[in-house]
Amino acid sequence: MRGDAIQSTRAAELAQYVSLTIAIAGLQFGWSVETGFGTPYLLSLGLRKSLVSLVWLAGPLSGLIMQPLVGILSDKSTSRFGRRRPFIVGSTVCTVLCLCVIGWTRQITGGHEALTIWLAVIAFYFMDFAINCLQASLRALIVDVLPASRQDAGTAWASRMIGVGNVTGYLMGFLDLVHLLPFLGSTHMQVLTTIASTVLGVTVGITCYFTSEMPLVRPPTETDDSLEAFRALFTSLRSLPTVIKRTFRIQLFAWIGWFPFLFYGTTYVADLYVAAHSTDGGSEAETMERGTRAGSLAMFAHALASLASSLILPLFTYSAAVGPPQQQPGSRSTSVLGNIKQVLHGVRMRLAVSLPTMWAMSLVIFSLAMLLTLVTSTVFVASMILAVCGISWAVAMWVPFSMIGETIRGVASLPYESQMHAAPVSGDYVQVSSSDIPMEVIDDHGLDQDADPQPALPSTEMSAGTILGIHNVFIVIPQFITAFASSLIFAVFEHIQGSGKAGGQHAQQIALVMSLGGLSAAVAAYLSWKLRSQS
Repeated sequence: MRGDAIQSTRAAELAQYVSLTIAIAGLQFGWSVETGFGTPYLLSLGLRKSLVSLVWLAGPLSGLIMQPLVGILSDKSTSRFGRRRPFIVGSTVCTVLCLCVIGWTRQITGGHEALTIWLAVIAFYFMDFAINCLQASLRALIVDVLPASRQDAGTAWASRMIGVGNVTGYLMGFLDLVHLLPFLGSTHMQVLTTIASTVLGVTVGITCYFTSEMPLVRPPTETDDSLEAFRALFTSLRSLPTVIKRTFRIQLFAWIGWFPFLFYGTTYVADLYVAAHSTDGGSEAETMERGTRAGSLAMFAHALASLASSLILPLFTYSAAVGPPQQQPGSRSTSVLGNIKQVLHGVRMRLAVSLPTMWAMSLVIFSLAMLLTLVTSTVFVASMILAVCGISWAVAMWVPFSMIGETIRGVASLPYESQMHAAPVSGDYVQVSSSDIPMEVIDDHGLDQDADPQPALPSTEMSAGTILGIHNVFIVIPQFITAFASSLIFAVFEHIQGSGKAGGQHAQQIALVMSLGGLSAAVAAYLSWKLRSQS
């Protein structure tokens, strides 16, 4: 009977993880459509290459503005539908509308070139803002719903859903969608945006329907001053739990490494391909097209590695709220399946590491991979480097959010007196309560209340949405740094060597930018290892 109850509990938890995070898969699928096919689509409309980069400034700008703002507003929302759900539904509707406009831009404008370009650019900008709003709300929902002991598993499932969305999105690039699904549109982009809109709507619907969210009940004496909260957003950084502040610092250096990879990974492989096949005959356009497909194939391998890693690595990682795996009580099983489970659990006991340790190891792998681009000259090796980075990418989409989430929920679950002596004061990554914490505990004790005459508590000054919004700022700032630094490096090389054509020289320039990002990732690995020593 006890075994049946355990199995029933595990099945219920699995269903909750899937329903809670499946919207992230739909979001990532839509994001992959934009990042994977947005540039060639804008170029096909007649937009100049020099202006395309200005369009993609929408990403960091929207992340810098929307996620903190949405975090503050949703933290204080008293909607009867919950704090996050109204923002999730609203941003989903906006994203779907933008996808439809992008797919049918020419039809909407009647073929007018200038108007078509302007409408497409505006739609991409609005979609970036909507996607950032949706991402902030979905991440905050995970922190709200799951207790500290299950934050690690919840964010691991979010990482898996990101992997599913990426693999599916990149796979669409290899399929002749117009031939397979002609009833969805007459162009590849029309079919893609139709599929992305449908997938996003269905997955968000599942999350909203099956996830229970407790509405916020504000005390009568509390006033809603969102403007004041927004002004105090960054001044409150000093009062955040120390483990969260150190996570932000690690993210700053880690994402200085990640953005060159994300911006130029496909182009790096494509340029190596062009350099290796420039004398094979055929037109330059044909060679470049084959190189682009080679780069897309490398990113598809990266997505597969990321998905596989998101399924396997959480099994060998433990959070501070749960602690390392322990020896299971009871006699040795007599069934084959039972023996296999016991053996696997024994392996997990020997190999399991803490979240900061896993993060540090993944950053070391990523740093070495980026440095190897300096000495790589073949498409195969470059593709393997991109694929290996999928391991680190899976960890990047999981561990930081897990550590932040369990810190928010874990410290908030402690009594007031215990919070005064918890991790935010000592700076340690300590084990916290693993008991389930209902939403009303957060509402009553800490993440949304105004300061009282007692000393302010670091863990209770801001809610999950606000903290995750600030966290996103530390991800966005490196994008500006990377864009400026890479533009400067490319400008210097163009001045020395001339603009030239795609090929070996361009690949070397990209390798230099990526290797500098690898050095920054090495700093992040060191900081993560220091955080691990306090766990």
